[in-house]
Amino acid sequence: MARGLDHLMEQNETELPFLASYGADMDGLGIDVVALFSGVETFLVSRGVYFEVDEDCIKYNSISISKHEDGLLFEVEHEQLPLVHSDLDRVGFFQGTLHEDKSKLSVILQMWGGEHRRFLERLVEHCA
Repeated sequence: MARGLDHLMEQNETELPFLASYGADMDGLGIDVVALFSGVETFLVSRGVYFEVDEDCIKYNSISISKHEDGLLFEVEHEQLPLVHSDLDRVGFFQGTLHEDKSKLSVILQMWGGEHRRFLERLVEHCA
């Protein structure tokens, strides 16, 4: 007999509390901007990226990442950014804007996962 969806989900259920380490608070209490900022900073260090940092902002060439009440505000001004508008409409991105000539970007990052790391990697590589 076929097993029900509930049984399958129960069988494969896994506790993943570490996912709340960076970004959205799983209890719905908001976004832990400090943890998100720390996650981005740690990621850049692990990739050997040399950047300027103070308490509220990370700067790398034409990339600025600053703490914002809704997450981390990414602002980039560089020629021909390797992005399209739909890159900023994904989960964990908020209020994204990309200029028509792809020379300026603004988006608030609200979580930190694989897709968000790839986004930052593309920007860092392009703006190097």
